[in-house]
Amino acid sequence: MVMRPRPATRRRPARATTAAAGLAVVLTGGLAACSSEGSARPAAAAGPSVPVSVPSYDPAKGARSDATAGTCGPDKDGGWSLAGTVRNTAKSKRSYSIVVDFVTDKGSTVVDTRVVKVPGVEPGTSVPFSVAGAAGRGRDALRCVLRDVQFG
Repeated sequence: MVMRPRPATRRRPARATTAAAGLAVVLTGGLAACSSEGSARPAAAAGPSVPVSVPSYDPAKGARSDATAGTCGPDKDGGWSLAGTVRNTAKSKRSYSIVVDFVTDKGSTVVDTRVVKVPGVEPGTSVPFSVAGAAGRGRDALRCVLRDVQFG
């Protein structure tokens, strides 16, 4: 195989390169602003902002297999709700923190997160839980996802 030298390329002055990069940024931003996807949380549809304290993940307290998601759907208040069950598989009484994300079908964007506290579940028993979220998004196509389940 014979290696041939590359033909010389003409270098642009720094000002022209900078101007071209700036124009690309402006055009890209303009196209993003016109996209039908919009932002992940449009101000008009997001509803009131409610702070949620999501527990830090601790693998030693992981209990994801103890919780089962049940019915997920729009509720009568214009949001979404999830009903599920948590079963204490341990030999002692446990309380659970269950983190639920409400996620768009298209784009898999988390539009709301809620934490459900289920106190004092006796060993070997199952207890129902429910949570409401995604206020004002009742007409959107969403999924309810159990992100994390921990005992504590």
